[in-house]
Amino acid sequence: MKERSELTILFVDDEQDILNSMKRFLRREPYRKLFAENGMKALELFAGNDISAIVSDLRMPEMNGLALISEVKKRNPDAMRLILSGTQDFDQIIDSINKGEVFRFIPKPVDPESFRTILNDALDYHCLKTEREELFNELSIKNTELTHANEALNLMAQELQRSEEKFRSMTDAAQDAVFMINHEGRIVYRNNAAELVFGFNRHENHDQRFLDIVSPEFQDLQFLDLGGYRSERVNGEESVMQVRGLRKDGSSVPIEISKGCVSIDSVPHMVLVARDITARVEAERSRLRYEGMQRELEADIEKKLLQSPFPSLLHGVSTSRMMMPSGHLDGDFTEFVVYNDHQVDILIGDVMGHGIQSALIGAGIKSLFLKVLAQKKYAQEEPPLLQDIVTGVHELCISELMDIGSFVTLLFLRLDLESGVCSMVDCGHPPLIHYKVSTGRCSMIKGENLPMGMTGEKDYRDVPLSIGKGDILVLYSDGITESGADEMFGDRRLAGLIEHHYDRSPDELIEILTSALVSFSGKADFNDDATCIIIRIDTLAERLEHASNTVPKGKKKEQ
Repeated sequence: MKERSELTILFVDDEQDILNSMKRFLRREPYRKLFAENGMKALELFAGNDISAIVSDLRMPEMNGLALISEVKKRNPDAMRLILSGTQDFDQIIDSINKGEVFRFIPKPVDPESFRTILNDALDYHCLKTEREELFNELSIKNTELTHANEALNLMAQELQRSEEKFRSMTDAAQDAVFMINHEGRIVYRNNAAELVFGFNRHENHDQRFLDIVSPEFQDLQFLDLGGYRSERVNGEESVMQVRGLRKDGSSVPIEISKGCVSIDSVPHMVLVARDITARVEAERSRLRYEGMQRELEADIEKKLLQSPFPSLLHGVSTSRMMMPSGHLDGDFTEFVVYNDHQVDILIGDVMGHGIQSALIGAGIKSLFLKVLAQKKYAQEEPPLLQDIVTGVHELCISELMDIGSFVTLLFLRLDLESGVCSMVDCGHPPLIHYKVSTGRCSMIKGENLPMGMTGEKDYRDVPLSIGKGDILVLYSDGITESGADEMFGDRRLAGLIEHHYDRSPDELIEILTSALVSFSGKADFNDDATCIIIRIDTLAERLEHASNTVPKGKKKEQ
C-alpha cells in the first residue's frame, strides 16, 4: 500500500479564505495538498498531477462542484470524489451519491477533526482499491501462465495417448470411469473405476454397448449417437453432458460425460470419461433448498418486521398498498400509529443498501419511532408534534447510523380527518403526491430535511397541507420511480397515472400502477423493493356525522 506522502489531495473552493483555512489545519498531514480556486484551475492541476482524492465546494461560478466531480470521474474514475457544501441542494447531492459520483458529502461548517478523519478514510479506500486492481493484474498474468502450462500439458497428454498400452495404464489409475468405444458403439475397454461405478466386469461384458448402461430417456440424444461415426467428426472434439447411468443392480447414478477421440494403430476410437457427480447433484439440491428457505425467511422478515398492515379502525378513507419485493432483503419499511378513528400517523422509509443490515436498520427505526412516541407525554390525548417525534428518533440513532455509514430516507405523515389537515416531516424521501379533486391536478409535496444519518443536524420541520373530500394521497419508495432500464419511471409519470385514473378505487389504482411498472420495465421483479400506499379521502363531514350518531354502550343518545 502507498505511503501517505505519496498521495495527493486537490481542494477546490472559490473562497480563498476557506482554502487558506484548509492549508492551516491540514499543514501537519503527511499527504501532498494542492489548492484551486475554480473548476478550470482544478482540471489543469488534475491533468498534471496524480490526484488520489478531490474535495470540491458545491456552489462555484462557471463550473459547479457536481460538474467538476463528473468531469474528474470521466478522466480518472479511481480518484475519490468528495463534496463540501453548506447549501440545501439535497436532491442533487443524494442523486450524485446514489449514482456513485460522490464518495462522501461533507456539510459546512466543517469540524476539523471530522474532516481529517473523512479525508483519511477516502485515502484508505483509494489505496485499497488501487491495491486490489494491482492484485487482479497479477492474477491475470498468473492465469495466462497457467493457461500456457495447461496447453503444454494437453500436448503431452496427446502424445501419451498414441498407444493402447499407454492409454490403458493411464486410465486404470484414474478415479473417473473411462470407456473406449469402437465405430459400432461397443465398449472395447473400460478402466477399473468404470467397473466400480457401474458394476459390470470387463471380461464378462466384453461386447456390451455403451447405450446399454445409459438411462433410456437419454439414448435418443445426438450426443450419445455413437454408431457409424466418422473419425473426422469426432477428432479433437471436446464436449460435456449430464445423463443418468444404469448400474448392474438396476440403480441409477448421475454422471457427467466428456467425449473425445484417440487413435490406436491409426484407428480412431471414441473415448468417454464418465464422472460420478452424485455429490455435486446433492450439493446443488441442498443449495436450492437453502436458497428457497432463505427466500422464505427474507419474505417473513419483510412481512413481519418491515411492513405493517394499514389499520382498519380509521373511518372516512379507503386505502390500498403494494409491496413488490426485489427478491432479496431491502430496506423498505412502513408503520402506522392509530390514535382514534380519525387520527393516524403513517411512516414510510427506505434504508440505503440491501441485505440483512438494511432490514435490521429498518426494523430498528420503526421500533425507535414507537418507543419515542410512547415516551412523549401529552395532555388531553393530543398527539405529540411530528417534528418532536422525529427529533427524538434522530437523537437515539444518529451516532450509530453515521458510524456504520448508512442513512435512511423517510416520510412521517399525520392524517387528521376531523380537522381536514395533513402534516408531514420529510427526510430526503420521494415527495408525497397529493391529488386535489378541486383542481384535478397532483402536487409534489417535498420537505427540506436531509436523510436521517447523513448529518448530525436535527432541525426537523413539518409541512402542513389541507385535504378535502375525494383527495388522494400517495406515499411510495424510490423502488417505483427508479424502476426501468434505459429510462426511469419517475415521479411525474406516477403523478400522471393518478391524474388519469383519479376516479378509480385505491385497489384499482394499485393494480393499474403494478401493470404500468411491469410494462415499463419489461420484467416483474426490480433491483429494489417497490412500496406504495394510496389513500383516498372518502368523506370528512359525513365522518363527523357518523361519530355523532354513534352512542357508547350504556349511554342513551341525546334527543
